[in-house]
Amino acid sequence: MPAHESPLVRLERHARNRALEVAVTEVRDGTWTSLTWNELYRRVIDGAAGMIEAGVNPGQVVVIRVATGARQLELELATRVAGAVPLLLPEHLDAAEVGRLLDEVEVRLVVVDDESRLSLLRRAALADAQLFECDDRSWERLRGMGLERRKRQPDLLSWVANARAGASSSPVLGLPREKSQAWLFRPECSGALSDLTGTDVVLLTGEATDRFTTVARDAHLTSGCTLAWVATPDQLEGALTHVRPTHVLLDREAARVLEQLLESATVDGSAWHETPRDVLEAMSAHVAEARQGSRARKLAAEVSALAPWWGDRLRVLVMDARVNRTISGLATTLGFRIGRVAHHPAIRLELSREHAVVAVPAALQVEAASASLPRRGRAGDGLDSAFSLAGSTGS
Repeated sequence: MPAHESPLVRLERHARNRALEVAVTEVRDGTWTSLTWNELYRRVIDGAAGMIEAGVNPGQVVVIRVATGARQLELELATRVAGAVPLLLPEHLDAAEVGRLLDEVEVRLVVVDDESRLSLLRRAALADAQLFECDDRSWERLRGMGLERRKRQPDLLSWVANARAGASSSPVLGLPREKSQAWLFRPECSGALSDLTGTDVVLLTGEATDRFTTVARDAHLTSGCTLAWVATPDQLEGALTHVRPTHVLLDREAARVLEQLLESATVDGSAWHETPRDVLEAMSAHVAEARQGSRARKLAAEVSALAPWWGDRLRVLVMDARVNRTISGLATTLGFRIGRVAHHPAIRLELSREHAVVAVPAALQVEAASASLPRRGRAGDGLDSAFSLAGSTGS
């Protein structure tokens, strides 16, 4: 499936061909929950139309700051289908740098799930942007707005896709730089992620603002695979047990601590070995064809007890870091492959010059109380509770 196809076309294809198959799964409030491709498609197109109804035009920027997981994925895809550009900002960016970056682009909407996430934006001049507090209730209401807009204007999203044809819709990230100013860039890569198919089950670790997870999410949209996404390495073991992935994609943080996780790993609630470090070292030496005595060879073979930790169908492990001999030897011994991903250079993006903002044609007007729209104007007139975060981005 060509990655240059619009997000709407790709979503429509998966909703048609894989309607009842799981698109994304996550732990929420201690319980695993899932969305099928049909459910994800419906939620995204309604969310996209809701954004347009609230005043977002193709080519404008939407800043998204919510927790890692399915809601982030929904919002990101809805922004892309609406023809807008999702902008993600790492927490470790300096607030003054964020202010400078945002002053250079036309931000129409800022989406947060908690007031605390506004602190990074405190130096940005966002007087022309709307603020959307995206909890479950307000997200449902925004999607309800979008459904009504699509009823009045059935060709809305296809018009947007045509208007933005040839323009990249993929997320833009802020890139901190040690010796100069931060800049914006659009992550791209080549390698193992292009091999994903609709039958694969992918377990991804990392934050939304990481370049590795960003390209992985786009590969998910292109391939139609099932995606399980957890934010931190401590969630990896539980996710492996529940998901039983065919592919494990570890961001740099998770890759860095993988050996520690292996040493403390449990299988069926118990440690997989009494001396896991000794087993891993013996296994590495064996794969490297080092000379070993019978005791060391026997100890190396006991690494097979770790196989169930990965599930029973792992085929590919992709790490956003250098692969050391322990992990390489483990892959050889347990029979899975190490996939490679090459990040393309982070080219500075002049987002304000990239593509012009396009005005969406007006929909058929129907009488409705304006107070029913979850929107917030510049002066706060007609303020709706869905746009009710205390404070302001300038405070």
